[in-house]
Amino acid sequence: MFFSFFLFLYVSGFPNTVLMATDVLKLRVILDDVNAERLILPSRPETVQALISEMKDKLNLTFDFRLQFEDPEFNNALNNLVNMEDLPAKATIKIVRVIESDLSSTSTDDTVLLSDNTDSPERLCRWPAIFTVPTFSYEVEYMLRERNSALGDGKTVRLTRDQKHNILDVMAAEIYKHKAYPSTKQIGLAAEALVSKHPCLKENGSTKGYEGWLNSLRFKMGNYRTKLSKSGIRDVAVNAGKRSRTNPEGAASRASIKRPRRGEINFLPNYPHGERKQTLETQRLAMVEQFKRTSMERDMVSIHQHMQRTFALRREEIVNLAPPVVELKDRWPALFCEAQLYSEFHRITNLNLPSTFYASLDKYTPQLLQLYKKRKTGTFGQKMEAVMMAFEERDKNYICAARIAALAGLPHYLKEDSAEVFRTCKEDDLEAAQEGEVALVAVVNQEEVLQVPFETQHVSIVLEDMVVMSHRSWTDSLVILFALVYALHLKYPDKLSAFFEFIQVILLDLDDGRKQLRPKLQALKNELE
Repeated sequence: MFFSFFLFLYVSGFPNTVLMATDVLKLRVILDDVNAERLILPSRPETVQALISEMKDKLNLTFDFRLQFEDPEFNNALNNLVNMEDLPAKATIKIVRVIESDLSSTSTDDTVLLSDNTDSPERLCRWPAIFTVPTFSYEVEYMLRERNSALGDGKTVRLTRDQKHNILDVMAAEIYKHKAYPSTKQIGLAAEALVSKHPCLKENGSTKGYEGWLNSLRFKMGNYRTKLSKSGIRDVAVNAGKRSRTNPEGAASRASIKRPRRGEINFLPNYPHGERKQTLETQRLAMVEQFKRTSMERDMVSIHQHMQRTFALRREEIVNLAPPVVELKDRWPALFCEAQLYSEFHRITNLNLPSTFYASLDKYTPQLLQLYKKRKTGTFGQKMEAVMMAFEERDKNYICAARIAALAGLPHYLKEDSAEVFRTCKEDDLEAAQEGEVALVAVVNQEEVLQVPFETQHVSIVLEDMVVMSHRSWTDSLVILFALVYALHLKYPDKLSAFFEFIQVILLDLDDGRKQLRPKLQALKNELE
């Protein structure tokens, strides 16, 4: 009897009812770090955009956003929602506010904040692979063109004093556009480009043909910086007042020189046009007021614009005064939000930190893991073996585990002690573990606390005995810590200096034109090439 009744319902349209019942969409919507809403939709929207529109209507959301969802195929890691077919019937989704759209961005932060061209820092590009020789005065350009075309007569060009000065002045100005304190190698590249474009300037009898120009440009850059310093250009004026004949009581000329040392291109920029310290301070105070509101009430567009505009004031404070982190957190709270921190790193280096970091890490991870398997002797070899054994117990296809193994094993491979900086503990021991100048403290669930944080509840980022930020992922926390080191102008931890230099030089290619890596880093770089 029951079977006959069910059959009757099936024939008369009951399957449509069944499909509608199973098509109900139950969502836990994460609005921000502290707010989440439950949302039940009677039917599944056909497209992601339709889902977003329905969420705006149901939750009274007035801003634009995109969606991420906890993907069960990847241990509930967050992935961007592109197709509705990927979304389970019962799912947790996260709102990612979009302030300024840019298809080239790969940010996965709570808010997408992308740099714009309004009041942007002065230097917008890194040192070029091929230096472009600028155009000189009309007289010099005419003379060089004539002499270049007459090279076959065997005569060398004889420059007048004014002609050589014009070449050096214009070259120095072009070099300064890229870097205020270029390395000897970079000046050599500029000198080489000069004689390549104008062969008549090549020096007879010299090995490379441009050694004299290199030396002349080195001295000219020093004179050019002095001239700019007298004009008040900040990234060179900061080093004015050193000991000289007119200032015998000043500090030694090479003492405490403040200059880029880790690939920064905007180390100490000038104030934006029309701004003074007082006007920028007013904008800073406006940002502080915004952070007294809840995260949903903050005007993120205004905060981003103020952060962009006040970049020079912030760098002046950080570089010149080196205030404690607790003071910086009070004065610049936006700097300790993930999106703004990555924007700050981009202002300083012109580099998208998360995308560049993970692209390079994924490129080198297989090679690093192979190198770790070979290192089996000594104390560090034993620690390396423990890392690899812990990794072998994980899913090899889970990319996060491979990344963590590659990064956690790197200090052991470089023979550095990571215990003081990379810590793991249980929730009960967290308070005692949150001490130190620089530390990542991972809270884990395992009965036995391992040094390799494959599975974490959360990770605390500690600076100067204070938790400044936290994150769910250990690798993301490491990226945040690296960004903080640049944004706050901090030193690398002494016991992990080679580890952080590996990230800077090999993963991010921020080598700053250095002459040579330390031997163990150079050896590792050679292994990876």
